[in-house]
Amino acid sequence: MAIGGRQVRTDAKFGHIYDHFAVVYDYDNDVRAFHFCRQQNNTSTDNSDHVWGSEGVGHIVRAFTGPFVIKGKTNWRHREEKMRDMYQIEHDELFASIRNGKPINDGEWMAHSTLLAIMGRMAAYTGQQITWEEAMSSKESLVPEKITWNTPISLPSVAMPGFTKFV
Repeated sequence: MAIGGRQVRTDAKFGHIYDHFAVVYDYDNDVRAFHFCRQQNNTSTDNSDHVWGSEGVGHIVRAFTGPFVIKGKTNWRHREEKMRDMYQIEHDELFASIRNGKPINDGEWMAHSTLLAIMGRMAAYTGQQITWEEAMSSKESLVPEKITWNTPISLPSVAMPGFTKFV
């Protein structure tokens, strides 16, 4: 289930996309994940993860300065004096795996992660709850049927929850 809208990016030069979203992902065993984002200039930003469990909480604050902490039954805190750039580490690990002949292949995980984000957009744009199965069966296409250098790109209208249909 999701909500979203266009509050700042209302000019046609920004296309038809929303500039903010709030998504709730429901999993088995009453597990929920919450995602909030906005694409608005001059606003505070945060790309952190907060996990609550039966024996504690974990915070991964992604400002390159931490804190990365677990509080609860077993407490833990990242103690490295200088935080390393997690995106650079990811690249270093990938290149090392290729050089060692054991390439990391996150293709399926990345495809699932991308579909999860698209599900959030689908739910916000339509105002409907969208399941994994529905998203997998969706007939929505985000690209023209035939793509050439001269293919005209039509701009879809701005989605209106409750009126925009799930395809």
